[in-house]
Amino acid sequence: MKFPPGATMKRAALGARMKRAALAAAASAALLMTGCSQASPGVVAYVGESEITQQELESAVAAVSSTAEEGQTVSTEAVVNAMIQGEAAAQIARERNITITDADRDTFLKKTNLAPLLDVPGAKPVAYDVADQAIVAEELGAEPFLAELEKRQVKLNPRYGVLDPKQKTIVSDQSGSLSEPAPVQAP
Repeated sequence: MKFPPGATMKRAALGARMKRAALAAAASAALLMTGCSQASPGVVAYVGESEITQQELESAVAAVSSTAEEGQTVSTEAVVNAMIQGEAAAQIARERNITITDADRDTFLKKTNLAPLLDVPGAKPVAYDVADQAIVAEELGAEPFLAELEKRQVKLNPRYGVLDPKQKTIVSDQSGSLSEPAPVQAP
């Protein structure tokens, strides 16, 4: 089959444009897919430069659950909130030169219903996160602490929900998913 003069160059140019378009589409799809997961699917949240990993969360929930009474359940959301707020409080304390010792944490926690967590090695870090938040808030005052908290860069993996940008806690009954469930038709 013979092509008219110049047809081969037009075909090559068309092929190059199609390749660029396909490459652009693939890049766009990759960006959209990574937008759902921040960076790593094994990360629950980023608090500044720090990561809270899925493994840390699972270990913490299991450890805290071991202290629950029969019939009680531990909210993963509550543990994520404690871990995020604790890391943010630790960062604020470092920046403001607030020293928090384990003795400070233990003293605070022994006055609360979280005291049993001190006896469980895997649960102790979550209890310390709660203590750090309370100690830093007490040192700075509630309003200045919340103002500092609001400035923190916190990115929550969407599978855990939506983060309140001011208080850095998960907003209940909201999804971080980009998709919506299909409507159900009544029979």
